[in-house]
Amino acid sequence: PNEKLRTYYYQGRIYQNKGDEDAAMLAFMDALDLNGKATDTLILAHAYVAQATLYFKQYKIKEYITNQLNAANFYGVLEKTKFEIGCYSNALDGYVTIRDKANADSLMTICSSLMKKNHCGEKDMFSSTLTYLIAYGAPNEIKVFLKKNHDSEYAADDAIGIALCYSKIGEYGKALEYLADYPYKQTADSIRYALVKSEILEKLGQYKQALDFHKECMAMYTCRQEDLLSKDLLFADKKHQMEIESIKNVQSRNMIVLGSICAIFLLVIIAGWLFYQANLSKAKRILAERESEDLKREIAQLEIERDNLKELQMEQSEISKPLQDIIKDRLDILNSMLAKEISQNENYAKPYKKWIDSIHKDKNKFMDSTRLAFAASHPKFINYLERHGLTNDEINFLCLYAIGLRGKDIGEYTQNKRHYIISHEIRQKLGMDEHDTNIGHYIRRLMTDLGD
Repeated sequence: PNEKLRTYYYQGRIYQNKGDEDAAMLAFMDALDLNGKATDTLILAHAYVAQATLYFKQYKIKEYITNQLNAANFYGVLEKTKFEIGCYSNALDGYVTIRDKANADSLMTICSSLMKKNHCGEKDMFSSTLTYLIAYGAPNEIKVFLKKNHDSEYAADDAIGIALCYSKIGEYGKALEYLADYPYKQTADSIRYALVKSEILEKLGQYKQALDFHKECMAMYTCRQEDLLSKDLLFADKKHQMEIESIKNVQSRNMIVLGSICAIFLLVIIAGWLFYQANLSKAKRILAERESEDLKREIAQLEIERDNLKELQMEQSEISKPLQDIIKDRLDILNSMLAKEISQNENYAKPYKKWIDSIHKDKNKFMDSTRLAFAASHPKFINYLERHGLTNDEINFLCLYAIGLRGKDIGEYTQNKRHYIISHEIRQKLGMDEHDTNIGHYIRRLMTDLGD
């Protein structure tokens, strides 16, 4: 920001020196837009003063005063008292011009206090003091001031102010003396010179000359107005403000567009998430329905097995003791499992859970007991398998299909790397088609067809 501030300020000064006041005003406006971001207060103060001179040419006295006061504050912080007094004296001229005596009096007090610290400031205040005395000073105050500064050096532009002071106390001849050598046609104060001289000549009774200077004053004033209106300078600050508002509106619109895009994106994400959740719920529902159907089939199969085992239990005299124990244990397990599914009470499932634990601890024992249970409840089924040359391990393997497990479940349970090889060997012994027949369906159908 400081580099941009300096660049805009010096650019404005170059345009000002070239006489391109429109471009200068725009450069100073860009510089002062950085107030609050830039920290180079000295350049900020210079920029306010430079812009103030352009405001003065536009007769924008209030803006001129505001700029001078802003610059004075910065110079005060930097302890540049000479510059501070200069800005206050210019602001004083502005208040006198708009006839604001209260503020003019306040600035005179401020400047008097500052001049006590810096005596060189009296010279800088000379012109503004003349302006103040012309507007509000009593004749005696004017006389004292003129006498005090009679031998002081003064700037050429101050000649008009001194002439006005002498005119106000009635010394018109003295006033004309101060105007005699003033090169008014080469200065910016030529209009003021012609107006002051016209008034003094009128008071001296030289009406024709007074009228000539009055006409000359009006001609210069008209020319100045036309020149001012032909430039953008008069409305430069309003135009700049409109441009800033336009930029803010564009930024605001862009923020709205960006916010809308973000909102749409968020809605798409939410809609996608809801769609995903809906599909997930649907999938879960379908899966639950399938599992429910599978469970119903498994429960029906378990009920059949339970009924068969009950019949066997009633004929225990014909069955060996180890097999009786297996049938009793298995019947207890089946009853507890069915009771749990019917009542939805987990307490009934305790024997079943103990059984599951034992299944995981000793797979071979579980598989042997399952084969023996089927040998008791479905002897034709077991005999059929034995006649086709199946070993006990292979029959154990098929009994897992018989109780409702799928090939994937059996592979995960047995953790046997020969799972697929065993399945292939069994298919060959049973004469099953390799591609068309599902081994689980085949075994359960075979067990039903060979039911005792």
